[in-house]
Amino acid sequence: MKDIFISYASEDRPIAQRLAAGLEQSGLSVWWDRHIQVGTEWDKTIDEALAAAKCVVVLWTGHGKNSRWVRAEAREALKQEKVVPVMLEANAIPLAFTGIQALRFLGWEGASGSKEFEILLGAIRAKLEGKSIELPEASTTKASWIGKIVALLGLKTSIGAVLVLLLIASSFVRVDPVIVVHVETARMEFSVTPLDDKRLTDALTFDILTVEHVGKLSLSPDRLLVADPADYDMASDSYPPKAWLDVPANGRTVQFKADPSGISSEITIETTDHQESVAGQLDGIVLTNDAVVTMEVSNDNAVTWSIRKKEGPQRVVVSRIHAVQFIQTGLKVQPEVAIPFSQDQELTYQAIFENKPGTIELFGQNQSLLLVLKEKGAAPKKLIAGSVLPIQAVDFSWQDPGTGERKTSEGFEGTVEYRSPRGMPLERIEKNSFLTLDDLDHFEITSISVDPVSHLLAVDLQGKVGYIKTGTQQNPHDLRPTLFDHLRFSPLFEPVRKLIGF
Repeated sequence: MKDIFISYASEDRPIAQRLAAGLEQSGLSVWWDRHIQVGTEWDKTIDEALAAAKCVVVLWTGHGKNSRWVRAEAREALKQEKVVPVMLEANAIPLAFTGIQALRFLGWEGASGSKEFEILLGAIRAKLEGKSIELPEASTTKASWIGKIVALLGLKTSIGAVLVLLLIASSFVRVDPVIVVHVETARMEFSVTPLDDKRLTDALTFDILTVEHVGKLSLSPDRLLVADPADYDMASDSYPPKAWLDVPANGRTVQFKADPSGISSEITIETTDHQESVAGQLDGIVLTNDAVVTMEVSNDNAVTWSIRKKEGPQRVVVSRIHAVQFIQTGLKVQPEVAIPFSQDQELTYQAIFENKPGTIELFGQNQSLLLVLKEKGAAPKKLIAGSVLPIQAVDFSWQDPGTGERKTSEGFEGTVEYRSPRGMPLERIEKNSFLTLDDLDHFEITSISVDPVSHLLAVDLQGKVGYIKTGTQQNPHDLRPTLFDHLRFSPLFEPVRKLIGF
């Protein structure tokens, strides 16, 4: 018979298979249910293998927690004092086993050569040799600490008893951590801290920039031309040279304003046919007054910003323009500039800056502003880099307009690293989980970039957080540590640890 028995739910077979292969490569003999021969009695074979094993590794996941076979095997192994529990998902250990020290390997998939595998291998070999197992401190579940504390009541001196009671109380008090977050997501939504004006982006080059819900557009070109819609050539998908007519701008500022008739206003800026590929540089999007920003990236790596706010028009500044054409809908030029065509239609203009690069400035309407940025090429694109954007809330889920249900963004996963309290283990945010941060203090987005291969946003954030939840709608959990976590990861906790026997 085999020395090691792996207990797992059938849904976790890939993890168990990788673990078994790694242990066998390390020279250990392993039994798992692939060894059951056709025609044998299933339950009898399992009972014999469980009884013969010197060590039983139990893989606790949500599936394992709900499996009566896994619970029964773990219970029998616990009786024989040969169980090594491994928690692979948060809150996956049944209540009856929460007082037992367990290896806490959240998100581990059983791969050999990993840090988790080496720790588990050491624990198994110690169990096989009859030695006591010293599991790493970071591998202990919170419930097992409380189980130890409860077990110590009545067994210590009066000073120790008081300390134990204080530690129990501290395990119920949540504290606000300082964290560093990295996520990959197709969508995020955040609200900007209401202080001075904020610049949403660094300088970005673009090939095509579409701005919707425009309130006003201003520019001062050396030449401004407008095309006759009747001359548009469908075959070449362009205007012939004869279609372009000069508008007498004479270097003065030309201003377009939203048409009060209710036509949705939109401007698309792109390079002219005879110019280089880059149309211009988006200097930044200036946000004011509690702006809420939604960012999404599509499969063609186009980035969409949707901005909502309580009041105040948001401003978009575009520079380094030599010659662009822009298509306007729902805006009209100021009365003193004569346009030879009806403005109650979509018109295409060319703005030419002959003497030096020019600038276009756009202001959003009072309710919302939407921008779509496109650029050719497959290089990673930095949207925010080397600067910070103060925010007061961020959410990586989205609300289904049909059902009202909050859903996880496509491809979403990430990590949460604790700067305070120091020593807290890294939290991995699993796929199909949500992540919401609110009640933020000195919290900043430090980097946003687009991965051209995965078509996802890579986002880095940091600061102090008063509300942080992850998981699923059915199983949400709070990632804020407790006061007890602050204490037990502090160097000052060592004397207390020795006094009460941890």
